[in-house]
Amino acid sequence: MKAFNTVDLMVEYAIKSNKWCMYLSNSCDNYNELHKAAPYLKDLDYSLINDNIILTFDTEEEMDKYYNQTVGDDGPTKSNPYNGSCRIYALTCSPDGEMLTENT
Repeated sequence: MKAFNTVDLMVEYAIKSNKWCMYLSNSCDNYNELHKAAPYLKDLDYSLINDNIILTFDTEEEMDKYYNQTVGDDGPTKSNPYNGSCRIYALTCSPDGEMLTENT
């Protein structure tokens, strides 16, 4: 038996699929605020954004675009000036499984 947490699964998936990945976690209960902290979440299935999720990307540039729109504990980003109550934790991973950036 082998047990995985969500971040472990992201690393495994990144390696096996050769994709760039970003893990997201949030505790926001106000979806209007959540969508301000990460505007791209409006495009996802409503049920997905209630959980910890992993987004996959074909390129590092695409991943960085979304990462830079994600407001975490560091506050507003160069791509997202939102400074409200919602914060979204983001952690990125390369296709070789290396953790890259996190917004805390």
